[in-house]
Amino acid sequence: MKIGMYGGSFNPPHNGHLHLANEVGKLAGLDKIIIIPSNISPQKSNNGNIDPIHRINMCKDVFISSLFEVSDCEISRGGRSYTVDTLTFLKEQYPDDELFLFMGSDMLLSFHTWYRYKDILSMCTLCAIARDDEDGAEELRKYADEMLSEGNVLVFDIEPVEVSSSEIREALKNGRSCEGLISEKTADYIKENKLYGQ
Repeated sequence: MKIGMYGGSFNPPHNGHLHLANEVGKLAGLDKIIIIPSNISPQKSNNGNIDPIHRINMCKDVFISSLFEVSDCEISRGGRSYTVDTLTFLKEQYPDDELFLFMGSDMLLSFHTWYRYKDILSMCTLCAIARDDEDGAEELRKYADEMLSEGNVLVFDIEPVEVSSSEIREALKNGRSCEGLISEKTADYIKENKLYGQ
């Protein structure tokens, strides 16, 4: 079985996350995609993160097709969410399956700085999503060939949905509509639980 691993803060999960997951799933021929909200990301400040249970619940409302499974493994583990630890856990759960790790172009281009990045490369195939700007597919493939030659890297050209979680949080805080950016279920959940200044 080919299993995707899509991690992030998902604070909140939005239509861009869902679009990317579906597209990579199709292009890589994945049988399953595990959505993994981080506890504390090594790449980002934890400022503004809401209670993890809310991020888990919203992900379960967004990623509803049979392709997806939402996991709380990083939140349950606590501390900083290092990818190598999560992959080690998943390898134990799925010893006979292939793992594919999703990442944006900015993350791929700094991948050689990640904690135990060579161990990560030995455990999975990287799935990088190219952007139309300076981090295009050609540059990503060049970086992968030069810096990550010992691993497997797939680069996908996917038309992004232009939205970010930080923009959504800012819009909600200022009382602006996020229609078309997040699902109705997510909007209702945020309102019911008075998240992001609602």
